[in-house]
Parts: sequence; C-alpha cells; structure tokens
Amino acid sequence: MSKNFRFLLITAFAAVFMSCDSDTKYIYPPAGVVNRITDFYFFDDGKSFIYLSSNMNRKYDFGELVLMEIDDSGDLVFKNSLLVPSIAGKMAVSADEKDVFVTTRDKHGVVRAKVAGKSGSYRLQYDEGTKDDYPDILKTKKEPYALALNEDESKLMVTHLLNGELSVIDTEEWKVIKTSKLKFGVTEILYDKNSGYFLASHRSSGNISLIEARETLEDFVVSVLQLPIDLPTKGFDVRSIKQSGDGELFYAVFQNTYNEDTYEYAYDEDTAPQIVTFKIEDKSLKIVKTLAVSGNLGEMAVLPYSSEVAESDDETVEDSDTAEENDVDETDDDEIDDTDVSEDQVETRAADDETTDDSDAAEADESKTSKRIGDLIFVAAPTDEKIIIIDSARNSVRDEISYKDDKKECHPYQLYTKSTGNTTGYLFVSCFQDDRAYLYSIDLMSEEFIKKIGVLE
Repeated sequence: MSKNFRFLLITAFAAVFMSCDSDTKYIYPPAGVVNRITDFYFFDDGKSFIYLSSNMNRKYDFGELVLMEIDDSGDLVFKNSLLVPSIAGKMAVSADEKDVFVTTRDKHGVVRAKVAGKSGSYRLQYDEGTKDDYPDILKTKKEPYALALNEDESKLMVTHLLNGELSVIDTEEWKVIKTSKLKFGVTEILYDKNSGYFLASHRSSGNISLIEARETLEDFVVSVLQLPIDLPTKGFDVRSIKQSGDGELFYAVFQNTYNEDTYEYAYDEDTAPQIVTFKIEDKSLKIVKTLAVSGNLGEMAVLPYSSEVAESDDETVEDSDTAEENDVDETDDDEIDDTDVSEDQVETRAADDETTDDSDAAEADESKTSKRIGDLIFVAAPTDEKIIIIDSARNSVRDEISYKDDKKECHPYQLYTKSTGNTTGYLFVSCFQDDRAYLYSIDLMSEEFIKKIGVLE
C-alpha cells in the first residue's frame, strides 16, 4: 500500500468520524420540565421563583433552570428556562437576586446564570457571548453538590460528595483559589453570620464540620474543625442542616440508621431518626435538645414565626428555654397542642381591618416590633410519603402532610420555605423520584394553616 493511498484512507476515515461527531443529536428537555427537582428559590417580590431540574435519571442530555411566576389568579405560569449541565446538584442565589450558581455533578464544575429584568418581568440568561447551550464550566474537584456564599459574596464555597473536598471560588475572578479536605459525603453547607463560620453536614460521619475561611495578606486560609455529635443512640447520617430564624441555634435531620459493624443502612423499627437542635460555643457543639421521629428522613426547611408587640415588650423567646419550661416529652409525637400558636400570641400584619389614615398607621408601625416565638421545621419522610411539621418552641410534632391517600404518588425529599410575614410563607415540596413538586401557602392564623396552591409536573 503506497504512502499516498494510506494517507488518503486515513483522511477519509477521519472525515467520516468528524462528520458523525458533529451530527451528534442531543436530547433536549422541554421548556419548564419537571425532572428530578433538587432545589428551589423564591424571590423577594413574593410571586417569582425558580427551580432546578437535575436530570438525575439521565432522561435528557441537560438539566434545566426554570423561572416561574404566580399570577394574579394564583396560577403557576412558566416564564423562561436555561439549560444547565447534567447532572445538576444544588444552586445558590446572590443577595441582590442577580446571580444564580449551579453545580453539575457529572461535569465536575459550576456555571453561573443571570437574572435580568425586574419583578414581573424577570428573565434567566447567561452572559452575552455564550455560544453553546451553556457557558464554559468552571472545573472543580469531582461531584460538586452543595454550595454557599460568604457574607460579602466574594467567595463561593462548594462541597463535593465523592471525596468530601471543599472548593473555594473567587466570584469576581471566577476561578478556584483553594481546595481543602472535609469528611466525605457532604450533604449541606451554610454560612453563619453570627460567628463567621461555615457549617457542613455529612451523610457518612457523626460530625459537623466547622469551617473558618478568611483572607490574609499572603493567601486565602481555610481551617476545618470536626465537631462530634454526642447523640443518645448509635449511628450517623446527617441529611440536612439549617439555622433557626434568630440565628442562635441549628437544626440537623439525623437518620441514625447506619450500622457501624456492617457498614450498611438499615431502615427498620429499631432505628431512631431524630431532629437535633444544637449551638456552637467556643468552637464546640452543644446539643440543646433532640426529638425522636419516625421514618426514613430526607431534607428539611425552616420557617420562623413571630408576633407584633409593643416596643417595650420585645424580648425574644428562646426555643431552649421554652422547651425546658414546657417539659415536653420528646418521644411522644401524638400529643399535639392545637393552641401552640394562639391569637393572643401572634398578630398578623392584617390583623386590624379597621380603616385608619396614613399617619395613624405610621405611628402604629413605629410603636411595634417583631417578637420571635419559634420555627416551624418541615422534615421530609420519603418512604412514609409524608412531611413532618415540628414546632421548635414546644419541641413537638405539630402536624404532618401525608400523600399516602393521593392518587398520584409523592415521596417527598427536597424542601424549601420562604417567609412572607410574621406568620405566613410558602413551602415547596419536591417529590423527587415522582417528578412532581407542590407549592403550599402557610398562614398560622388560618384554620387551614397549610394550603396547596399549585402543582409542578
């Protein structure tokens, strides 16, 4: 075979290969698809929200970031969407609601989207100049998942499921500037403004990681301290961690279903899943109280509630003190006091229907302040097809949302809340494996204090 013929043959094969590669057909998700939703965010305007379809089942070649709006009739209306690299993990939104950061687990990195426009006409977009379906991925360590911004939002902290690393991204220069080691299996990370620390929970460690991240003249320094959780029962698997409404306490959803001898998960009647309330004191973890619940637990969300009182009576109510005074039986989930939040305790913003002039209303507003009472803690129990609702002030189960009798299955896992007033807010529920999500309105002063107002499917 001559050299010229061999060259022509190789060139022909290369041309055919390149032609086939360029003709690769991607499977695009429909606009507004509901496909393994892993995260939500509700805007401050009270009517716009976004959700993240992760494409965890690999049904398509992309995930999707979807913008929705609640119109004047109360219907959920699709606005627009962006493709994101599959498989999407979690997202974080900047305080000014202009930037959305999304992790991609199988592409091992982060993308950044923009929120353009104003309330009522928001639109998701990538920076100008993006030629492909999404901009270049900022590469990180493998399987990035949970993420959180620091206080001035100059740094984005990204955790990794596979090996438990922590990547620090400079949001201005848009590059990874630091990688540190955590315990593996990070499920969530949050920033505590009170202490200046980040806290991370783990599905495979009985620890909470306390992370200090600060900039020095020479470098950006990250130090990690592992704080053990001293629980009354054995096992470990922290699925979710959230901060209380006043920022003083933290809640952890603790599976407690891990067998340390066999290294297997065992969801049976002998396990003791629980909600742990703790605080950080002198770089140590102190458990304030625990509450045993039933079911295999998923994620949780926290909705604070408070009352309007005169400025002379604005002392806050601490959950730990309230629990001790009430002497709650932590293991009895059946005794639910329907008067946990009474009309004497809580006044909604619309409690006074009498008409007053603007000056009187202004004087009334100036003479009142918000008095914290506690938090509603929503905990997903997917195998039991329910959501457990806990009142932190009494450290007891207040109610639950059950899907067992619904015609359409729902195994809730991801939850998100948005406060809209002293006793009102929204609750999002992702039925992850069922490709469905519910939006609820919450009004503690209403007889039907949780009301379903929309379904995404």
